Amino acid sequence: MARTKSKRELTFKPKFKNFAPSGVESATIKLLHEEIEAIYLMDHKELYQEDAALSMGVSRTTFSRIIKSARKKVAMALINGKALHIQDEKAEYSLAFICDDEELFGNLSIKNQYLIIVKIENENIRSVETVLNPIYKTNLKPTHFLPEILSAKEVNYFIVPDAGEGLKNSLLTKGIFIINKSFLEKQALQMIITSLL
Repeated sequence: MARTKSKRELTFKPKFKNFAPSGVESATIKLLHEEIEAIYLMDHKELYQEDAALSMGVSRTTFSRIIKSARKKVAMALINGKALHIQDEKAEYSLAFICDDEELFGNLSIKNQYLIIVKIENENIRSVETVLNPIYKTNLKPTHFLPEILSAKEVNYFIVPDAGEGLKNSLLTKGIFIINKSFLEKQALQMIITSLL
């Protein structure tokens, strides 16, 4: 009798889920969410297998099997010109932005006063946390603080109008995708959540 599959800890929320060779109709290879998570942890974040397995809440042997399967599927898609579809099972994720009005939001800028972190579960807002922006009214560089703070808060998307290349790259290395937007009203937040599906 087969064992029940344990629940994987998935932190990566894929922004792009479909890849295909240009102008070619082909069969699709499905990459499981746990497989893209393994690629993200080992090949993007460059964790050791033991640390990546710990992050996913699986044994090292199980992680080894997952990463081997993931890499084989990606190789098959690239070598044989097949489409690749990433399954997204992560119903919980977070987005963040920095504004001057913690209730109504409004204009967004890295130098504003409040860092808002919105936790989303099954397309619904589960919680909204307000943190004072550590670079508000300072000359501190966003690249030195924001990526670490957002990563610690498990943010998947950061809404910002004016991120420089350094900040963009620092956030991407943490698996945080940027959404360019300069203004956000509270009632428009649900539209952004829906657009991320």
